[in-house]
Amino acid sequence: MDKTDIKELFARYKAGRCTDEEIQLLHKWLMDGQFESSDIPEEAILEDLKQLEASLPLKQPQKTYSLRHIIGYAASLLFIFGLGYYVYTAFLSSNENLEQHSEIALLAPGSNKALLKLADGSSIPLDIAERDSIMHIDGSTVQLNSTGQLVYLSEEEEIIKNHEVITPMGGQYEVILPDGTHVWLNSSSQLRFTNTFKTLPERRVELEGEAYFKVSRNVSQPFIVTVRGQEIKVLGTEFNVNAYQENHYVKASLVEGSVLFNQKQLKPGQSAIYGNNKTLIRDENMDDIVAWKNGYFVFFEEPLEEAMKKVSRWYDLDVSFTDQETKSILFGGSISKYENAREVFKMIEKAASNVKIDVQGRTVTITKIQTNK
Repeated sequence: MDKTDIKELFARYKAGRCTDEEIQLLHKWLMDGQFESSDIPEEAILEDLKQLEASLPLKQPQKTYSLRHIIGYAASLLFIFGLGYYVYTAFLSSNENLEQHSEIALLAPGSNKALLKLADGSSIPLDIAERDSIMHIDGSTVQLNSTGQLVYLSEEEEIIKNHEVITPMGGQYEVILPDGTHVWLNSSSQLRFTNTFKTLPERRVELEGEAYFKVSRNVSQPFIVTVRGQEIKVLGTEFNVNAYQENHYVKASLVEGSVLFNQKQLKPGQSAIYGNNKTLIRDENMDDIVAWKNGYFVFFEEPLEEAMKKVSRWYDLDVSFTDQETKSILFGGSISKYENAREVFKMIEKAASNVKIDVQGRTVTITKIQTNK
């Protein structure tokens, strides 16, 4: 980034308009200490650095800073913004510690980010769009509110356009549809819908990936979710749908209300799993299934391969196993998904007890530890 970009970003931060990703970017720039100066007293460091640390959307490891980087922080911001001096509060650190902090930053958790794709093929990156902004799109009034939700406020009957919200790896997002239905999208997911439901006999959406639905009740206009050729029909209810391509199944889990999935009616606390042209119904703990929406990873006697699919999608990692046997190791545990990935790996290593997780950049290799018999 050049000085103009930094100045604009810092102004947004001061005004309280930075997204979580922009705060992370500004903090990384400070950590890099790109501008050096020899005329800054050793005791000077900017209070803004401490404020930025407190603003980061994840729990930060305790940091120490080398004198060279402290001077870099002060010099760079003084050079660009003309700010005053503050009291020195950091300690010296070795280059090894700095490299460690840089590596940990690479494994930061995901955040609210998504792309809104319009009928004409154009796209709007929702994570960098201005908060509390009103947009008039395809005859609809849409708001990106202060909490990061995409809200469809009003709709024109005569204009029906297809819209799509796409979350990348390391992303999640909440959309409030034209009928007031809330949809929470998990990482690597896509939701397709029309910008209005007014003149339609049904409220239809199409999902790839995973989402949690809280459907506004309308007896005269059923809500239907299409997933890989299967349909989930509801009137007003809360449920989770997991339909990632790599899973080779579609799973609908009912939290409350009633849904019809492949002509099978679910009761609260039940899941329907469709695969190999069969639909199975079973009782499950809904708290575990919707934990992702509530900010947690929850694993209950789960194969390591399945657990790492969830982890890799959220942290945007490339995971491999050294052998097939390691993939099937069962373990249980829970942890906040807003922890650094290394904390998640520590939990898995402790819970599984016989695996080693090696991290190189964004590549993760999992090995079974051989024990002496």
